[in-house]
Amino acid sequence: MKKIILFIATVLIFTQCKKDSGDFELSYTTQFEIPAGIPAFPFQNVEVEVPNFNIEQRFSSAGFTADQVERINARSISLDVISGNSDFSFLERAILEIRNPQDINDKREIAYLEFIPNNQGNRLDLIPSLPDVAEYIKDGNFILTFKMAPRFSPGQTMQVRMFLNFDAFAE
Repeated sequence: MKKIILFIATVLIFTQCKKDSGDFELSYTTQFEIPAGIPAFPFQNVEVEVPNFNIEQRFSSAGFTADQVERINARSISLDVISGNSDFSFLERAILEIRNPQDINDKREIAYLEFIPNNQGNRLDLIPSLPDVAEYIKDGNFILTFKMAPRFSPGQTMQVRMFLNFDAFAE
């Protein structure tokens, strides 16, 4: 019996002793507005300002500096309608891009959802595209662009809350 307990204790000790991998999560929530009466032409854009991302504080609370973070990828992105009884049934496609505020052409797609069902409801979960966006986020100053291809024009202005989760990988 003592040998079994000693064996189990040894296995537990050695399996728990591993180096910290340096992976951590960055979460952020922001709100934006989808205007009423947008034309039903492919890809209307809504700029989403990301104020005060506090990236240095987020890295330091995880125990890293910006120089130690090698890669950042989107983990999950979801949107919730928070105004009235609106829903995302007016959308056919959605794309979320991240861009540099100083260069309008410096952008990357970070999430998408194609062929959104007619009965989508008031929550929209986008599929992460998984590009490395470390240079945008490490700078702490970036703009998100919500691109949408509507089926029809929404009847009222919609307040939307966006939940962003990124995986950060450090050395």
